[in-house]
Amino acid sequence: MKPYIFSILFLLITSITLAQKKELVLKESYNVDNYTTLDIDIDNVSIVFEESNDNKIHLDYFILFDEDSKKTQFKVFNGLNASSVKADNTVKLNVKNSMYLGELYSLDIGLEAYKKHIRDIFSTIKKNQYQYKSKDSLLKEIGFSKGSYVDDYFKKLKMESPNKDWGKSVRKFKQYFAIKVPKYVKIKIKTLHSKIEFKYDIEKSFILNSFKTHFKFKKILGKENRIIASNGIFQAEEINNGRIEFLDMNKVVIGEMSNISFATETSRIQIGEIGKNVDLNDFNSKLYLYNFSKNFIKFNLKGDYSELNLYNITKSNFSMDVFGLNTTLNMNETKTSFGLSKDKKLDKILEKKVKENKVSQGNIAIELKNGILNIK
Repeated sequence: MKPYIFSILFLLITSITLAQKKELVLKESYNVDNYTTLDIDIDNVSIVFEESNDNKIHLDYFILFDEDSKKTQFKVFNGLNASSVKADNTVKLNVKNSMYLGELYSLDIGLEAYKKHIRDIFSTIKKNQYQYKSKDSLLKEIGFSKGSYVDDYFKKLKMESPNKDWGKSVRKFKQYFAIKVPKYVKIKIKTLHSKIEFKYDIEKSFILNSFKTHFKFKKILGKENRIIASNGIFQAEEINNGRIEFLDMNKVVIGEMSNISFATETSRIQIGEIGKNVDLNDFNSKLYLYNFSKNFIKFNLKGDYSELNLYNITKSNFSMDVFGLNTTLNMNETKTSFGLSKDKKLDKILEKKVKENKVSQGNIAIELKNGILNIK
């Protein structure tokens, strides 16, 4: 009986393989050393970064097509331009694809399934908006995530009902681009309308400039990190050292951050744990800071039209000073509004002292103009 079952499985696998066609786009390998830089400039491509253990950078890019998609193949390759070269110890990768190849808003389900669940998706997001999250739960959320809240919602539904027919995506192709890089290589990325995932910890200097791109990182630990991102999604288990700028970001989820100068605008930011020495300047964002590490030392925040959400403040042993101007404080189910002062100066609206005979865990200094502070 067993050989018969294996034969059926073999036939199924063979039929699936025959129903798709693999087309190679780019395949290269380059020898590198401790002084090599990988310089990437990409549009409309999905890339997965993995660690290389043989002192080489490996580029492997191909597209998988449905067998009955000759018109699709023509459109794809008509709008695809990928090349790489090594010069002066810099490996340069350039991929300029048309919007036809973009995958930011593609779904692995049918349109009818999407329409049926669209209301539930947004009600679920709204329901979970103010809930407290531990650092560990946020890390699990990052590990599970495919990117957008919509993708995560359907991923969960598929896992709960694996045998249900969710329809088929209208797309007849899928990009596969894997880059293997030694950890000691410095990486610079400029990206547009793309998806990027790192499956290893970045330990070297990391420079990023992006627009409408979805990112998923493990740990970013280099000494001189510089990250600028707008109109996209950014998820990372941990960021240590450097400067970050986020503008109009749809989703930012970070497990832990420390030694960071952080500027944000009109974004939704969730941070599992604030570590040592974090400075945050914000305009008109929604900020969810769930926990502070035991020895975070100091956290400074200046916000204008910001909504700041803090959790478990009364249980923690650190000092806090909050100054506000035209700001609302929601605490212990009590709402207090602090209007404009005559001289338009910031007034102290909240103070928290270290518990008697206890060693301070650190200090939180907050300045809010035209803002909202929610203490849970």
